[in-house]
Amino acid sequence: MSSRFALVLATAILASCAAPSAIRVSDGNQSDGTVILAYDYSLMQSPKVDWQQGLQKATAQCQGWGYNGAIPAEKPSQSCKTETEEGDCIAWTITAGFQCTAPSQPASN
Repeated sequence: MSSRFALVLATAILASCAAPSAIRVSDGNQSDGTVILAYDYSLMQSPKVDWQQGLQKATAQCQGWGYNGAIPAEKPSQSCKTETEEGDCIAWTITAGFQCTAPSQPASN
């Protein structure tokens, strides 16, 4: 019975290590046409980021503001999200900026 528990636990740990990270819109500025995407991961994870999905999320945000789409504007940066009492980082947030592309033009008749 304990070997079955160990197998289930090991499988769960390995699955969490390879789990894709959920990218979210964390900030943005409609007038500047900028969108900041972020995702979080912890010490036991090896993030697999789908940047195509991130571009789609940024594009959807920009289109909701009246722009045509989005393009990557800056390299991703990493910051510590959670520290131990000793000051070791055990969870991080990765952010990346996107620039909205030209505003949509009204159709001419």
